[in-house]
Amino acid sequence: VLVVDDSLTIRKGLSRGFSRLGFEVDEAENGLQGLKKLKATTYDLVLLDFLMPVMDGIDVVRKFRAWETLNRVWFHQYIIGISAHANGKDAEVGIKAGMDRFMGKPVPLKSLKDLAECKPVSGSGSLLDAKHQESLSATDMADLFDEDKSSCSSSMSLSERGLRQSCLIAKDNSEPSLHSLQRLVEICGWRVVVVNNGDDALRMLKLRNFGMVLIDSALPISAVGGSAHSGCSIVARFREWEQRSRVVRQKNILLLSDTYSAKSNSLPLGCDGVVEKPPDPSKISSILENASRETFKGNRDILIR
Repeated sequence: VLVVDDSLTIRKGLSRGFSRLGFEVDEAENGLQGLKKLKATTYDLVLLDFLMPVMDGIDVVRKFRAWETLNRVWFHQYIIGISAHANGKDAEVGIKAGMDRFMGKPVPLKSLKDLAECKPVSGSGSLLDAKHQESLSATDMADLFDEDKSSCSSSMSLSERGLRQSCLIAKDNSEPSLHSLQRLVEICGWRVVVVNNGDDALRMLKLRNFGMVLIDSALPISAVGGSAHSGCSIVARFREWEQRSRVVRQKNILLLSDTYSAKSNSLPLGCDGVVEKPPDPSKISSILENASRETFKGNRDILIR
């Protein structure tokens, strides 16, 4: 997500909100900076303020749409104009200039969640993910797979090449045995998205495919509290939705549990494995390394064919 606004308070508030929803957030403090970032990078979503110093939002979107038509015909950047002062006529001018939508400030957290799940944003994310995969050459993928990677440092070498994978961690904040899990996964070179309740876990699973999913066997139902929600039931509900709504199956969903054993012959419904609590750092490292190898090998084979 790119947030273009001259107000530091607005930028930081939106950045925190989108970060909690699993997005990486870029910021620009004026229109000229925003225009440069728009030309340099593609985003799932852009929030663009109407009134700013150096260049206002209307000028930014006009100049960018003209540039986009000539230089990036394969992708329509979804841009939402935001303002605390613009009226209906101003909003209409913004739409005519090239904005896709208008919203008043401040933008509530509920609206951020709705934006994250709306069709234009999810569609942009899917297209950008596919484009990124196409940009990886078969030679680079083969070289990466053939490297000797026997520890977390090898995963870092992958991340330095811009190929960091994402891991979703769904855990109960009150569970002491999982407090260091996020840091461990990050040390192994993975991007980490953390949610702390069953509703958010299900929502994130529906938004995109992750390289790895680590889900606690017990989660609060929602952010406002409630009884524990079985991680197994979250996975089962997601698998039901996945069969109806998605072509590519989410791999590597592992249950964090102190009741199921990793050596058990039967896995919880919909799960691909079990990690016993408290998680062993060496086992987590090994699991992430194997997942990286499988993903890169699969991508290499597809590109070669």
